[in-house]
Amino acid sequence: MEELPQKQNPEQLHTDEAPVQEPEYTLEEIMREFGGWTKREEEPAPKAPEPVEAAAQEGRPQDAAEPPPEQQAQALKNGDTIRFTPIREEDVEAERPKIWTYQGEPAPEPAETDPSDPEQAEARARRARAEREERKRHKRMERLQKKQEQAKKPARPPEQPERVYASAAEAYQAYAKKSSMKGRTILSFILCLLSAAMLVLCNYSVAGVDLTQKSGLLSGGMLIVMLLQTLLAYDIFLSAIGRCIRLRFDHVALLLLLVLVTALDAVGALMSGRIPFCTAVSVELAMALWGELQLRLAKRKTARAVCNMQEPFAAVREEKAWSGKDCIFRASGDEKQFVYQLELPDATRRVMRVYAPVTAGLTALLAVIAALRPDGNFLWSWAAMLLAGYPIGILIAYPRPFAIQSRRLSRGGTAVAGWQGAKNLGGECAVAIEDADLFPPENVTLNGMKIYSDRYVPQVIGYAAAVVETAGSGLVPLFREILKSQNGRHYTVDTFRRYEGGGLGAEIGGDVILMGSLGFMKLMRVRMSEGTRLRQAVYMAINGELAVVFALNYAPAPQVKADLLCISRLKGLLPVLATRDFMITPQFLKQRYKLSPDRIEFPTVEERARLSAPEALRKPKQGALMVRSSFSCFVTAVSGARSMRSATRSAAGISIAGSVIGTAVLFFLTFIGSSQAVSAWNLTLYTLLWLLPPLLVTSLSGRV
Repeated sequence: MEELPQKQNPEQLHTDEAPVQEPEYTLEEIMREFGGWTKREEEPAPKAPEPVEAAAQEGRPQDAAEPPPEQQAQALKNGDTIRFTPIREEDVEAERPKIWTYQGEPAPEPAETDPSDPEQAEARARRARAEREERKRHKRMERLQKKQEQAKKPARPPEQPERVYASAAEAYQAYAKKSSMKGRTILSFILCLLSAAMLVLCNYSVAGVDLTQKSGLLSGGMLIVMLLQTLLAYDIFLSAIGRCIRLRFDHVALLLLLVLVTALDAVGALMSGRIPFCTAVSVELAMALWGELQLRLAKRKTARAVCNMQEPFAAVREEKAWSGKDCIFRASGDEKQFVYQLELPDATRRVMRVYAPVTAGLTALLAVIAALRPDGNFLWSWAAMLLAGYPIGILIAYPRPFAIQSRRLSRGGTAVAGWQGAKNLGGECAVAIEDADLFPPENVTLNGMKIYSDRYVPQVIGYAAAVVETAGSGLVPLFREILKSQNGRHYTVDTFRRYEGGGLGAEIGGDVILMGSLGFMKLMRVRMSEGTRLRQAVYMAINGELAVVFALNYAPAPQVKADLLCISRLKGLLPVLATRDFMITPQFLKQRYKLSPDRIEFPTVEERARLSAPEALRKPKQGALMVRSSFSCFVTAVSGARSMRSATRSAAGISIAGSVIGTAVLFFLTFIGSSQAVSAWNLTLYTLLWLLPPLLVTSLSGRV
């Protein structure tokens, strides 16, 4: 091809008179430069170019037809412009979306397992644990649903006290009045012993004296003794009549019914020559008077202890205060609320409001059934079943532990608000422990300090005191003393932050302050000088440079160790550290007090700060009052309340179990007419036998 002149060759790209010699590029290099090249081996075989006519028939423009590869290579060699046509994808027919339906997970195919393979054994253990966790989750959900359903139900009206006193002093005056209760109780016990002696003489000859033939006369004496004891307990039965009028048939009303039925049966027994059941009833009358006396003594000592408190502190319970669990805190006390709670009915009385009418009606029905047999006796059967079904231990289940604990707590300057207070401080819950509880201010001392900064000493001391003051930890009294002795300056913290690694951060006047333990300084990559490796020390850095080290001494207190051991042994009570001192950790307590950290919860730094703040209390329930806010008084009040609650519930449970068993046994014996087994002697022994466990349980309540 001849070269044309410049004007006649419009396809020539370079029009310079002296063309520049540029390196020639191949099509492969150009395509690789623009990212559109693939290896020759991966390219499909080139298709034959479509003729222009075919392109025109298909409606495509003629200039869009791609030239053959030979023309492209020749045009590139000659420096001509090559036009690359855009790649047009063929229209693909859109598919209609299918409606998705859940088909369920396919069941796993059973695989052959080798018991000796440790991997398969571990997999089976993981599956078993997952199944157990799933079952536990379902149970929790069911309990939550039940609680929600119960919450929707209308709440029962709250209990109201029988008497309301305006103050603790008024309550103390009411219970301190001279009364004949103590004398009547002693006389009732003497009469009970006299009735027991007559019962023995009716059955056995003692010291050569045989009065078995005089059983009718002795039986009349036992009936008279029982009636005299009833007169001695007149105030108890008058209150029982009042409760019956208000439709509150409790254990005292059931005792009054038992006395009436036994007296009527005794008249028939005297006529038939049978020994009545009066001695067993005499034992129950004496215990009723003793229980009432114990309750009055307990309230008198409790009210007296509250009267000696100028500004009482309280042990209160806050619902769902930490991780969905109730927690016990300390707060300011309310004397009026305490007196109100002191007069509320206890749990035994509430339970007996259900048990007593059921027992009375059930024993009457069973007595009718037993009397249907030939020679049946309704009064004899009913009196025997009432005696066996009466829970004698219920008479002292609450008064005796309350009296024991009130005597013990009053010596330490604390008082529990009766059963309601014991209930508020009992059950499964956590107890918040603060800095001063573990290490009182007088037990944290300064062994020395060393300044590493070029700043003025008053400024460095002022920075440290300001950070500690903002944190509100137990080190505040110590650093206030250091600030005063070193003439430190007072600063205000602009920003403040708590770190999980055991330290504090603040900004004061543009200076960034870091304050914490040795491990915290290493974590924050603060350069430490040689010789600064003290464990019991507080380090402070200013702008990333170590400024001062305070060597501290945390002296353990023997009383604190005893209190920690006491509170960690209480069942259902979980100690939780609500501390703000970054030095106090479970490992640190293990070193100083030799306590296992497994029984102590250590929440996050934000949770500890929240638990130790006043805002943690929203609707606290008061349980006990304390003359001081010390950890010793706090532990004494909590342990006493929980011990009283536990002893009351145990004694009441044992008594009710014995009465249920006695009712069933006596129904069988009276139904078959076994008068020899259902005797006054056997019933008296049965009553004394079931009295011993409540006596033992309540006596041990003072040993916390």
